Order: sequence, then structure tokens, then C-alpha cells
Amino acid sequence: MAASAVGIITLIALVLAGPLAWAVAAYAQSRRKAADGAAEAGASEGQVDGQATEREEMSGIAYTLSLLGYAIGIGNLWRFPYLVGKWGGGAFVIAYLVCLFLVAIPAYLMEMVMGQYTRKSTVGCFKMIHPRWDGLAYGQALILFLVLAYYNVLLAYAIIYIAGSLVDPLPWAADSKNYFNVEVLNGYDDYIGKGLGPVQWKLALALLVVWLIVFVSLAFGKKILTKVTWVTVVGPVIMLVVLLIRSVTLDGAADGIEFYIGKFDSEVLGDLDMWASACSQILFSLSPGFGTAITMSSYTRPKENVFKTCMFVAVCNSAFSLVGGFAIFSIVGNITFRLNATGGVLDEATGVMALTTVAEQARAGTGLAFIAIADGMRAFGSGTNAMSVLFFSTLLTLGLDSTFCWAETLVCYVEDYCLVKGRTKPAKWKIVGGMCAVMYLMGLLYCTRMGIELLDIVDHYCITYYLLLGVALEAFMFTFDFGWRRLVVHLKLATLGNLRTPLGQDVVPSFFWRLAIHFTMPAWCLFLFFYIFSTDAAEPYGGYPGWMQGIGWSCLAALLAVTPLGFARSLKLGSGSTLPPLEQDEAALAAALGIKSTLPPLGQNEESAL
Repeated sequence: MAASAVGIITLIALVLAGPLAWAVAAYAQSRRKAADGAAEAGASEGQVDGQATEREEMSGIAYTLSLLGYAIGIGNLWRFPYLVGKWGGGAFVIAYLVCLFLVAIPAYLMEMVMGQYTRKSTVGCFKMIHPRWDGLAYGQALILFLVLAYYNVLLAYAIIYIAGSLVDPLPWAADSKNYFNVEVLNGYDDYIGKGLGPVQWKLALALLVVWLIVFVSLAFGKKILTKVTWVTVVGPVIMLVVLLIRSVTLDGAADGIEFYIGKFDSEVLGDLDMWASACSQILFSLSPGFGTAITMSSYTRPKENVFKTCMFVAVCNSAFSLVGGFAIFSIVGNITFRLNATGGVLDEATGVMALTTVAEQARAGTGLAFIAIADGMRAFGSGTNAMSVLFFSTLLTLGLDSTFCWAETLVCYVEDYCLVKGRTKPAKWKIVGGMCAVMYLMGLLYCTRMGIELLDIVDHYCITYYLLLGVALEAFMFTFDFGWRRLVVHLKLATLGNLRTPLGQDVVPSFFWRLAIHFTMPAWCLFLFFYIFSTDAAEPYGGYPGWMQGIGWSCLAALLAVTPLGFARSLKLGSGSTLPPLEQDEAALAAALGIKSTLPPLGQNEESAL
């Protein structure tokens, strides 16, 4: 093997593109600030609904980019297309879109409003709404801890593949499956009598690189994070466009695209497992239930229109998944074409070569990115190394954005705890450094020989279960202790006088949002929670050994045990909500609108009452 000049030049170009992108963004932002003047800053600085605040504030662009980066993650580019292929093509897309509009977007809007209204991270926000919900907040903090411990291991895989892309020929050129399973994972052939095994040094070193990137990006405040986010959000979009343009011209790409969008298996619509996959995919992607949207929204400007931001981020997130599917299935179609051109693949049952299909190649699961697509990089001829660097850099930057927001949420918990307890807040670099060190050590468990199996267990039993339960409980919290009326009044009052919403943002259509938040969101999530629970109780998940199943169930039990603690504590202390009286917000809105009487009924535009 020799160093690839093309691969090295591509990587250097991607690294240098960051400062250039930030410079352009900084120039555009300075022009925008000059046009806006100081009026908006004067209205928002240091005050939130009459209350003093010591929190940092993010500009509207920084806030939107952070949420985009948080939502668009590594799963958009490999897990979503895989699930489309597994569950009936267009049938899965329909289920995905139904869950998007009836579950994920309402939950996302709910969290963004609560975060902006309370100006607190998840724990402080839930306690302010009512102390009985602080157990739910601690459960979400615990789930963040668990997901951060394993999520960056996926990015470590991408680091290893980026390094491999700098040599020619590609180290996986002979056998991509063997490279992933042996050279990267060094996993066991079976589970009998096996434990986690030793830590693999390649993975441990790559994981260290990932956490060093996270530390540098977060340790020195939101200004540095904003600069990094410009690169890690805009970069993947540009790289996806380049990948899409090149991949759709490959031999066999049309067959892959036809499989992706051309089939519709209507019978799959009756499969509850498919609906559970669709709901868990959009919840993990948009990520309500993690508490991060609440925390990020607590930093945004008080007059930011979070309703429009919610719609924009949700649409862009799903659009990235859908468009990315064209690139991924074009490559899968090409892989199928090349395999069949050389006689097909070995049929293990008969021992003879047989033609393969796009459907068979698309069922690689995690391997769709790290086996099948890596193999597909060979189809780009002289641009093989460049496209390989491009693709795996895209995976890395997509994952980093989500990590930044999750890690920032945990840091915010520590900072808010210090403020509540009246303690001197440690320097941010110390908090970030301590968190990164702990997370790295936890992540080493997933760098062992059975690390990927452990990752799958924790992801299933903790993330899938608790996201469904957490979103349902948040809907109950909102219904009984925050209230639809408060959301409507806050959105209108917060956006009143903005250039595009001089009379404030109306929540339309009101009937749809109320139905989704009060009924479809909690009902559907609870139904899927108990359905998955009954399925796993009847048949152990994934065929993993009993001790691994025990780890999964134990982690879930810990999450479920933490959640009701707030209820017990609030009953004992007799504590209640510390939200401002709703009448106070209504009076402020009425005064701002020049209305002497009470507000008009919900859903009626207040413009008519002027």
C-alpha cells in the first residue's frame, strides 16, 4: 500500500474549507447585524418576561444551525435508507411521515416552547413546571449519559475509515466485510462462553480523537461552537450533493433508486414492528425526549420564533434522510450490478454462485455504511480515495453535530446546578474536560471485541424504550401542568412586533396541534412501548446471550426507577409549580395588542380584536 495523494489532498481541502465557510458566515452575520441595529438586542438583553437571566444567548442563525446539526445525524444517511429497504419501500416512508407529523414534530415544538419560556435546562424547566416531573428530567439526563457513551464509537469507526481512505489501494478493497469485522471490530465468531473481551487499540485511539474534537469545540464557549457548527452542518449538505451527483451516474444506480422509491408493499402497513421502527427512527433523529431541544431553546433569544424554527428543522431533517436515500441506494444498486457481472455471490445453503438483488444488499444494517458502502467506493475509479474521504467525513461531521448538542446539554446541567446551589461555576473548560474524560472511559466498553453487540443492546433497551415513554410523559406534563393556552400566549407574545409577525405567531391549525399533543402523541408512544415490551419478554432481543440481555434490562430498570422519584418527593414536600400565573402572560399580551378585554378564543386571530 502507498499513500494516496488524491485522498490526502481531499482531506486537507475539507479541513481548510472550514475556516473559509466560517469567514463567509461571519461576514453575512455582520451585515445582518448592521441592518437590524441595536433594537432587538435592547429588547432581549438580560430580560425574559420581566425576569433577569444570566444565560448566554445564541443568535437565530446559531440556534437554527445547532438544532439542524442536532437533528441531522449519522442515522439519516445509513439507518433510514436501510429501514426503507427492509420495510416495503414507500410503505415505510408513509409510516415515517405519519409519525413525523403526529408524534415527533408536536413533541419537538412542545419542548422548544417550554425551553424558551422557562429559560432553563431540562431539569430546571421540569421542576419549574412542577417538581413532580424532575424524575423524568433526571431520566433524560441519564439517557444522555448512556447514549453519549456509545454514540461516539460509531464516529470512531468513521475516523478509522477516513484514515484508511488515505492509502491506495483501499485497505478494504479485497474484502470489505472482513475488514470491518476483523480489522476494525475484531469481533468474536460466536457468543458461547465469551465476555466483552479486551479493548481494541485502533478503536480506543480513534475514540480519543473524537472526544478531543468535542472538547476543543465546546470548552471555550458558544462562539467557538458556532464557528464549528457552520462547518459541521453546511459541510455535510455540500458533501451529500457531491456524492448524490456522482452516485446516480453509476452503472446499476437506476435499479437501486427503483427499489428505493418504486415499490410499495401495502401489507407491511399492518405490521406493528414496521411502525415501531418508523416511530423510533424519527424520534431518535429529531430527538424529542432527550431534553436537548429544551436546553438549546433556553439559550435562544426571547423573541425568536421557535414555531417557524421547529417547522424548518423538522422538514430539513427528513429531507436530508429522503435525499440521502437516493445516493445510498444508487451505490447499493451499483454494488449489485458489479456482483452480478462477476457471477453473483456465494449461496451458503447450496455452495454455488447465484445472482443477488438490491434488496439483499440493502439488508446490511449497520454494515450498510461500513461494509456495503465502503465496498461501493471502489466504483469511483480514479476518484475512489477522494470519494471515500468525502463519504466518511460526511458521516463523521453528521455525528459530531449530534454529539455537540448532547454534550452541551450535560454541561448545561452542571452549570445550572451550580447556579441553583449558589456555588461558583467552574470554568467551562474544566466541566467539558471532566465530562469528556468520563465519557471516553465509558466508551471503552464499546471498543471491546463484543462492543458492537453491547452497543445494540443498550441502544434498544434504553433509547428505543425510554424515548417512547419519555415523549408520552412529556405530553402529560404539558397537558396538566404547562397548558396549551400558555403555549399559544407565549408564542404570540414572544414574536409580537417581529418583522414577519407584527401581531405575533399564531399556532395554526390549532385543532391539529391540540389533537397531536394531547392525544396521538402520548397514545401512540405508550402503545408502541408496551408492544415492544411484550415482544422482548416473549423472545430475547437479537439472540444475544443472557448476560447481555441482563445489562439491557438493568439499564432500562434504572431509567424507569428514576422517573417516579419526583412524584414521591413532591407529594412529601407539598411543592407546586413555580410558573408565572397564566393571567399575567395574558394581561401582558392584551396590553401589547392594545386589547382592554380578555383575549379572544383560541384559534381566532387577535388582529380582529384590535
